[in-house]
Amino acid sequence: MRTALALVFLIVLTPMAVSAHGADKFSVIVRGTRMDPDTVQMLQNDTVEFLSVNNSNRSVRMDFNSDGDYNDTYDFNCNLPSGAMCALEMNVTNYTGDLYIFEILEDDGNLAFTLNLTLINDTHDPNSSVPSPSGYSFGNLDVDEDGIPDNVDRCVNTEPGVEVLPLGEDFQGCDADTGISTFQSLLAILFIALIGMWMSTRMRKEG
Repeated sequence: MRTALALVFLIVLTPMAVSAHGADKFSVIVRGTRMDPDTVQMLQNDTVEFLSVNNSNRSVRMDFNSDGDYNDTYDFNCNLPSGAMCALEMNVTNYTGDLYIFEILEDDGNLAFTLNLTLINDTHDPNSSVPSPSGYSFGNLDVDEDGIPDNVDRCVNTEPGVEVLPLGEDFQGCDADTGISTFQSLLAILFIALIGMWMSTRMRKEG
């Protein structure tokens, strides 16, 4: 009986394994005085997202062929007002492995930040034993599945819908994630029931 109680107790206290999954989006957080991160390594067909968490009206641009006019077919131009998002899919049809420089501009045209994005050609065969490029995880992980990629998630293990992004320039802290799985709840009930049975048996023996 004591062995069973110990096993149940350990299972209840052991965190449930979280299944990580790859994502196809890389989020860049644009704040008032900094941008995180400022260097990105991605695979073809991944998407880069610029998320604005400041009160400025900015814009994002990328000169695909470095001719200086930002008006060609595969150049990128996007307005980035407060609270908005700009996104570009680096699809295999239009973009090949290379260094792409994205500029975030202030409303007056001055350069605020620069993102250096290294794109890797997608030659990965899921049935191959050849490892992925060094340091690359084939998309950003979102282990807690709260919608915020781990590279910018400042609150780990939060439930979907929990606010985890910093507001403005000051991080506001993390809302507590109090949820537990149904399986753990059942184990906790079983543990309590076993304790009750053990105490009842012991009292009968002592009586």
